[in-house]
Amino acid sequence: MHTASSYPSTLRVQRDLKTGRYQNIGGVKPPEPTQILKWGLRLGPKEQPAVERSRVPAGAAPVVAPDLARITAPLADAMQFTWVGHATWLIQVGGLNILTDPIWSKYCSPVPWPMLRRRTPPGIPFGELPRIDLVLLSHSHYDHCDVPTLRRLGVEPFYVVPAGLTQFVERVNAGRTHEAEWGETLAVAGAKLTALPALHFSARTGKDRNQTLWCGWLLEVAGKRIYFAGDTGMAPFFGELGAWLRATGGVDVALLPIGAYQPRWVMTPVHCTAADAVEIHQLIGARQSLAMHWGAFVLTEEPLREPPVLLADTLAARGVPPEQFRTLAVGETVAVR
Repeated sequence: MHTASSYPSTLRVQRDLKTGRYQNIGGVKPPEPTQILKWGLRLGPKEQPAVERSRVPAGAAPVVAPDLARITAPLADAMQFTWVGHATWLIQVGGLNILTDPIWSKYCSPVPWPMLRRRTPPGIPFGELPRIDLVLLSHSHYDHCDVPTLRRLGVEPFYVVPAGLTQFVERVNAGRTHEAEWGETLAVAGAKLTALPALHFSARTGKDRNQTLWCGWLLEVAGKRIYFAGDTGMAPFFGELGAWLRATGGVDVALLPIGAYQPRWVMTPVHCTAADAVEIHQLIGARQSLAMHWGAFVLTEEPLREPPVLLADTLAARGVPPEQFRTLAVGETVAVR
C-alpha cells in the first residue's frame, strides 16, 4: 500500500505574465531562433563528442521484423511495449492498445526536407496495427505530433493532449480529445492519465511558440504505472517529481528520451543526454526504463547510434544493472510483468 500525496503546487503550469504563453518551471527558456540560426551556420562553440567516434556503430538504429503474433495477442498479465521508433510506442496493457506520439511519416517536417527524412522504417507497418484505443501526445512539434498519422488513425481512438492542443487535433481528424495541464488527471478509455511537467517548448510556426503546453504522461492501467516522459531536457524539478511519483505508488516502466542532445549550448533546455536519462531513471525510482528518441531522425549533431553507447557507459559508471534501462531495436517487443 502507498500513502496518498498531493501533487506539488510547484510543479503546476506556469505562464509568462506579459504574454500569457506557457513557460518552463523556473522560467528556463528554450533556444531562441537566432541561436538555432547561429548553430545552423556553424558559428557557435565547438564541442567534444560525448563518445569517441570510433566506438559508435555506423548507421541508424537496428531494426527487427515485428512479432505480429505477440502484438495481435499480448499476454494478459503483462505490460507489452513495441518500439515503433523515435518517441512512438505501442503499449499494450489491461486490454488497451495505446500509441505515444505516433509518427509514420517519412519526414518529421512541414515539407519533405531531405535532412529530416526517416532513417528507419516504422517498427510496425501501419496496416498491421491492432485497434488503437488511446493516443497520447506530448507536444506540438512535427516529430511528435504528425498530422498525416493522426488523420490515418481517425476518430476511433481517444486522444489525450497537453492543454491548448485540443483544437488543433480536432481540426485534423475530428477525434475525441481530452486535454490536461501539469498535475491534472483524466479518466479516459479505462485509463487514468496525469499530465506531468517537461523541460521543453511548443511550436509549429514562427508565431505560435508556447501557445500550447508540452508534457509527459503518467499512465495508470490495471494497477500498473507507466511514465512516458515525452520530450524533455534535464531539470531540477525531476527530484521533486520523482519524490511525488514514489510517494504515490512508484513507476513500473519509464519511457525516457536519450538522444538529440548535441551541441549542449543549444539543446540543454530541450533534450536529455543519455546520462541525464539515467539520472531521471534513478530520481523517479523506475523499476524498468526503456530508451526512446534516438536512431530514427537526424535532429542534432551526434551520430544516430551514439546515445546507446553513452547510456551503457553511464549505467556502468553508476553501478546500474543494464537490464534496468534497456535499448530496443526498432520493431522489437518486450513484456514487463
